[in-house]
Amino acid sequence: MTDDPASITDIEDAADADDDLPTLLTRMLRQVNGVHTVYATKPIVPTLVTAVVEFVKNEPVGVHLVSVRDGDEGVEIEACIGVTGDEPAPDVCRRAHAALTDFFVQNGQPEPAAISVNIGRVG
Repeated sequence: MTDDPASITDIEDAADADDDLPTLLTRMLRQVNGVHTVYATKPIVPTLVTAVVEFVKNEPVGVHLVSVRDGDEGVEIEACIGVTGDEPAPDVCRRAHAALTDFFVQNGQPEPAAISVNIGRVG
């Protein structure tokens, strides 16, 4: 992968899949150079309980790692990533942030009102 946050090919490939937005964003973040893991942004126990209830009710099951909310100013994105120790973590975090912005712009959507990318682990 190049130093580009995410190539157009990666985004188009993700957009062709039958996945919801948080899943698409998770897939895209995993392609960002220096990101080795995407962690859940919500507490894991309630998330798992919700997944079990959805399974029992025979509804689609999914645990979203990237949070997407409709805020007062527009879409708000929250992500937590694990980064390799090969380069400074803030550089990878900035690249992930840029990739999230680019995802929306390249797909003809307005930029999110807020993007929060936290580093959950280095190395």
